[in-house]
Amino acid sequence: MKAWLTIVMCFSLSLAWAESPTVWFGKKNASRVLVINSALDLTSFEPILQDFVAQYPEIRVAYRDVNTLELYYLTIEEQSNPVASLAISSAMDLHFKLVNDGYARTYQSSLTDNLPQDFKWRDQLFAFSLEPIVMLVNKNAFPGPLPEDRQSLLQTIRQHGPTMTKRIGTYDIRQSGVGYLLASQDARQADLTWGRLLEAFGSHDVQTYCCTHDIIDDVADGKLVLGYNLLGSYASQRAKDDDRLKMILPKDFTLMLMRAALIPKNAPNPQDAGLFIDFLLSDRAQKMMQDQGLLFPIHPDVNNAEDPFVVNAPGPTGIIELDQQLLVGRDYAKQQRFIRNWEIAFEIHHQE
Repeated sequence: MKAWLTIVMCFSLSLAWAESPTVWFGKKNASRVLVINSALDLTSFEPILQDFVAQYPEIRVAYRDVNTLELYYLTIEEQSNPVASLAISSAMDLHFKLVNDGYARTYQSSLTDNLPQDFKWRDQLFAFSLEPIVMLVNKNAFPGPLPEDRQSLLQTIRQHGPTMTKRIGTYDIRQSGVGYLLASQDARQADLTWGRLLEAFGSHDVQTYCCTHDIIDDVADGKLVLGYNLLGSYASQRAKDDDRLKMILPKDFTLMLMRAALIPKNAPNPQDAGLFIDFLLSDRAQKMMQDQGLLFPIHPDVNNAEDPFVVNAPGPTGIIELDQQLLVGRDYAKQQRFIRNWEIAFEIHHQE
């Protein structure tokens, strides 16, 4: 099983590199190059990259956008042939595991020292944004009142089964590292609700995806009526520009996820990687994230309560903590069991 998984992952990594061309920022004659492997969509990150190279014209940045699970394996693979000097991911558990397994190096600065302990680990993993996990609805296509929480979503699925069948989208937790993290956290936060949701999703042929933007595209087009467990920054951006869409922070509980960066152990340019981490934590970049609607910053300006990039959850929030608990869900046996139960919930319907 493990050998088969390795073959599949190597094949997937080759595809990831082939399909994710390097995007360059900065002057061609810059004296230094910083390569970043990242699971952050370029549309949300490009203004920050542009501003960084404007501030540091001696640095040219090479940016590779890859899936969270692929990023984890790439970081390990590159230890023997280092390419990237920075890895950025929303799959907190996979990044934490990389640190725990010795694949990251230590970095300290005044900015990282001032980062609250809850938002860093061992001076090797640094969070720079904190965003809600949301539902995204197509208002024109959704049957009945828009859901306020998971329970009301379940009610709608039961009452409007034919309309909802094949029209709910979420992550394929076998392909998406962040998708697995969010599903496992859902199961921890509300075991009974999660079980009922899983059953309802399975019996109504939920559509599964590798990536957030694919789900959002299908919700916007009306192919889906709802996307579940989406990254709030991407959903908020699209809802702001598309009247058909509404982002919903579930009032029963809203998960909060950190995006985090690490410097790989054998990074060829750790100095500039550290400089980039400092830039992400700076007031300048944090303000840019919020003002331009790019990401939910760690340090938001909460004076403007109407700002869509200040989280105003209607109910309790649950921050996914950056601690050893993240490793529990990535225990190999537990991970396989969780994925198998997830698969069975959908296979039951497909076999009928």
